[in-house]
Amino acid sequence: MICRNKNCPGAKLGWERTPPGDEAPLCIGIRDFGHWLPLRGTARGREGYCRPPKIGNGGNFMRSTMMALIVATVGVTVFAATTLAATAKNNAAGCTDPGSGKPIDCVPATYTTFDIPFDKLPGGRMDASGNLDPTSSPQDAHAGAFVAARKLGLFRNFEWIHWVPTAPSTKDPATGKWHGGDLDGFPTGWGSTGLGIAGDCLYWGRSNSTNTTGPRVTRDIKIFRIQPNPEKDPPVEVGSMPQLTADNGETAVRDRELRPYNYTSSDGVDRMLMVRSAATGTGGDVITYTLDPKTCLPVDPGATAKGVLAHEFYLWHDSRNPNRLLVISQTYGSQDEDLIVTAITDEKTGAVLKEPVFIASFTLENIGGPVRNERPDETGLYTAGRFADYKQLTDQWGRPGASQPSQVNSLHSGTMSDDGERFYVAGTTAGMYILDTEKIAQNTNAQLASGSACAQRSSNAWVDGKVGGVVDVKKLPDVARDCVHPVLNSDPGVLTMLRSGRSDADKLARYIRLETRSRFSFTPPLVAMVGVHSAVPVPNRPTLSRGNPKKRPAWVVITEEWPFGPCPERGLRIINIESEITPMMVGALAQSDSLVDKCLAQPKPPGALIRPMMHAHNPTVLENLVFVGWLGHGVRAIDISNPFNPREVGHARPVPWGDIMTYPDIHNGLIYVGDNQTGLHVLKYTGPRADEVPKNVVYSSNRTSPHPSGPPRSTPR
Repeated sequence: MICRNKNCPGAKLGWERTPPGDEAPLCIGIRDFGHWLPLRGTARGREGYCRPPKIGNGGNFMRSTMMALIVATVGVTVFAATTLAATAKNNAAGCTDPGSGKPIDCVPATYTTFDIPFDKLPGGRMDASGNLDPTSSPQDAHAGAFVAARKLGLFRNFEWIHWVPTAPSTKDPATGKWHGGDLDGFPTGWGSTGLGIAGDCLYWGRSNSTNTTGPRVTRDIKIFRIQPNPEKDPPVEVGSMPQLTADNGETAVRDRELRPYNYTSSDGVDRMLMVRSAATGTGGDVITYTLDPKTCLPVDPGATAKGVLAHEFYLWHDSRNPNRLLVISQTYGSQDEDLIVTAITDEKTGAVLKEPVFIASFTLENIGGPVRNERPDETGLYTAGRFADYKQLTDQWGRPGASQPSQVNSLHSGTMSDDGERFYVAGTTAGMYILDTEKIAQNTNAQLASGSACAQRSSNAWVDGKVGGVVDVKKLPDVARDCVHPVLNSDPGVLTMLRSGRSDADKLARYIRLETRSRFSFTPPLVAMVGVHSAVPVPNRPTLSRGNPKKRPAWVVITEEWPFGPCPERGLRIINIESEITPMMVGALAQSDSLVDKCLAQPKPPGALIRPMMHAHNPTVLENLVFVGWLGHGVRAIDISNPFNPREVGHARPVPWGDIMTYPDIHNGLIYVGDNQTGLHVLKYTGPRADEVPKNVVYSSNRTSPHPSGPPRSTPR
C-alpha cells in the first residue's frame, strides 16, 4: 500500500515508512466504474511510502497473506493487497494479478503526468557524474548524461538504450570548453527535424542551423544501418546526403521531413525510396529519391514535385496496387492549396517517376470554409468567438504570455487511411475534420491526372467566386464531385437537403451549422498559433455504430501546437469520430505547463541556452498506446485504452535538455526518436501494454504502416 500521511496507517500490521525517495512495491486497488481492480507497480515518493517490514538480510518483502486493510485518504480508498511481490525488482519488471497470475497494469502512485525537475535538469554538457561541465571529455559527457537521467528519474517504463550524437562539438583551445554540438545540448537551428526508417536503414536530417550557427554551416543527412543486435549495438553510420542550401550557399535548408519506404513491386523487385521535404521556411520542396535497399544509399539525384511546397506530408502505399505510392502534401499556408496529392511512382512498374505527377488538390476556404489568416475586429472578436489573452504576463525567460494574433485556418498535417478513402485532417485553428478521398483510392493515376474521374481542384462555392463573401448554396452540391472534399459534402442527408425545395436561406443556415459542427476545434477560446497540429486515427478499433462495413475508426488522436509558444502550452486530445461529420472530444491529457500559472513559474534548467518548444507534437498511435514526441518534455507513453480517460504510463527525457520533434519510429520493438539539440536516441518501452509495440516490422504514423524491417525481401506485399 502507499500513504502520503506522515504516519503509516498500517503500523499495527508492521508497515513502516521508507526513507525519502526510496523505491517500494506498490499494490493498490482502484475503484473504476463500481469495480475494484488490483493494480501493482513501483513508485518513488518524495517523503517515502509505507511498506511491509523486511524479512532477513536480503531485503525481500513479506510473502505471506495479510489481512486486508482499508484506509480512506483524501477521498480515495486504498487497501493492502492480499499477496505481495517477492521483490521490488520483480515488480518493476512486470505486474501480475495475484488471483489469476495474468499480467495487469502497472500505475504510478498518482495519475498525474511526470513533472520534469527543471530546476535541476542539465541544459548543457556534463561530466561523468552528471554535473554541468563544458570542459568534460566526449566520453565523460556521454556517460554523464545517463547518470544524470538516473538521478533525476527522467525515465520511467522506458530504457534509454543508445544515444548517438550526430553534430560534433568544437573545443576552444584557450578555455578548454566545448560548444556547438549534440553533447553540449546546442540548439542546432529551429523547426522540425527529419527521421525515418525503412528496412534496417535509418535516415536522420537536421534542422536549419543558420540562425544559431551562422551562415554557410550545414548538417548533412546521416544514413545509418540498424545492427542485427540493436539493443547491444547502436546504429552505425554508412553514408550521408548533403544538406541543401539557398541564397548561394548562405542558408542551410532544413530537412524537416524524411519518409523512407521499402516495397516489392508487382514484378517481384525489392525497392526502396525516400521522400524529403527540404525547406527554408514554412513549406519546402518535395523530393523523391530511389534508394538501394542493400546499401541504404541514394542512386539518383532525386525528383522534385513541381509546384508543391510541403510543410508536412503523408506517404501512402496503395493496398490494391503494390506499384502505387502517393505523397499527400500539407502546405500550411505556403501556397494557395491546402493539400496536394502527387504520384511519385509508376503505377505499372513501381519505379520512382523522374517527374512526379499532380493528381488532385484541396482548399478549405474555396468550398465555403473558414478563410485563411482571419484577423479579429477592433474588440478582438473573431467569426468563431473570442480568445483568452495572457500577454500581460511574463514567464521565467522574460517572454510575454500568449495572445492570439490571427486564425491561420490552413491545413497543417494529417493521416491517410490504409484503404486511401479517408484523410484525417489536422486543420490548425479550423480544427480536426475528415476528407473523403474515395475517388483517389478507387481510380488510377492516369484517370485522375486526366480529370475524367473527378474535379482535380476544389470547387469555388462563393457567390461570384469572392472568397470570404457569401456562400452560394446552389454551388455546394458540386463540391461532392471534387476528387478530395469533406465527408460532409458527400453525406447523403446533406445532399438531399441541398437539393430539396427548402428556401436558399434555410439551406444556408442549416449547412453553416453542419459545416461548423463538422470540424472539431478548441480555438477559440484556447490560444494556439497553430491549433490542431497532428491527427492520427486509432488503428484496429473500428466504430461499432451501425452501418460500418469498411471498419472505419472510432477515435482520432490530435495534438496541439504553438511553435516556441508562450504560456500556456498545448496538449493532446482524443476525438470520437463515429459520426464522421460530427467529431467530438471525449478525452484529453496535458503537462502541467498547460496551466498558465505553472507555465509562468517553470524554472530555467541550468545551462540551457534556449527554451525549446514544449507542446505535444508528433504521435505514433497504436491500438491502446500512443508514443508522443512531446518536445522539451521528451517522449511520453499514453494509455488510451479508455479514450475518455487517457493517462500517462511512461516518460523518457534524455539530457542535456533538448527538443524531441520527430514522430517516434518503431523498428523491431525499439523506438527511435530525433532531438534537435542532442541527436538520435534509441528507447525501449517496458510499461503497460508493451506487448503492443510492433515487432519484426517498421511502424510510424506518418506513412502506411507497418512495412518490412530488415534485409530486402522477395515476398510480394
